[in-house]
Amino acid sequence: MLFKSPDKPEAQVTGRVALRHLLVFQLKLAADALRDLVLSPVSVVVFILDAVRKPPLEDSLYLRLMMLGRRSDEMINLFDQHKDAGKFTVDQAVDELERLAVNTARDHGGVKSKSSSKT
Repeated sequence: MLFKSPDKPEAQVTGRVALRHLLVFQLKLAADALRDLVLSPVSVVVFILDAVRKPPLEDSLYLRLMMLGRRSDEMINLFDQHKDAGKFTVDQAVDELERLAVNTARDHGGVKSKSSSKT
């Protein structure tokens, strides 16, 4: 995400782009921290339940929780390691929200699009 460069080889990171990356990274860090905060006590509970129930491997609540954690890691995509995996990520959600905000502002006369400002 940070190093997405246009066709020009002399691409630079502008202040606006750097600020956007910082804000998205902070959002991802918050989501990651919230996930850890929730999964930590839940993992203890499901471990105890599995220890008492002694289920077959495919019915293990603990292993299901680990799979949920792995999927949430892909969705948060903290360090862009899953960016081209074809799965929904926080990056896509931010891009979509940004696009909607710009279109809404432009439709209501608050922001001029880049193409209309160059004419």
